[in-house]
Amino acid sequence: MKKIFPLAILLLMGLAFSHCKHDETDAPVITLEEPEEGQPFTAGSEHGVHMEFDLEDASGLNWYKIDIHYGGGHSHSLSLQAQPLSEPVQWSYQKTYDDAKGLKNHHVHVHSEAIPANAVLGEYHLGISATDVHGNEATVYRTFEIVDYPVEDDDED
Repeated sequence: MKKIFPLAILLLMGLAFSHCKHDETDAPVITLEEPEEGQPFTAGSEHGVHMEFDLEDASGLNWYKIDIHYGGGHSHSLSLQAQPLSEPVQWSYQKTYDDAKGLKNHHVHVHSEAIPANAVLGEYHLGISATDVHGNEATVYRTFEIVDYPVEDDDED
């Protein structure tokens, strides 16, 4: 009996330590709600790209980053008449946020800066990365389109 009690305590301590270690090695969870895959956004839109996502991490979040860049694809809808005044540009947007620092859950609702009227039309990639307080990182990707026709934006705030 004297040997079982110390062994049981060691076993419980080992389980507790492995549980803490598990929290330190798990990367944050990113649940990207918007934009939807392939969603169109209008070149020249002052509202930019609407993004909505949730971040979770049991040990606490540190920062998250949004990266938008041209996807390199092509589109047959490229209309030089719609962009006669300036050369098309491969639009990009990058921003890092630290407003979730220390939180275990964080909901993000944000818009990029305005999409230039002369943005190259076609496929763009959105990457959202997040780190936790231990430096673990996770990234999710989504593809969307920049088009030369009006698209209704249900969320303009």
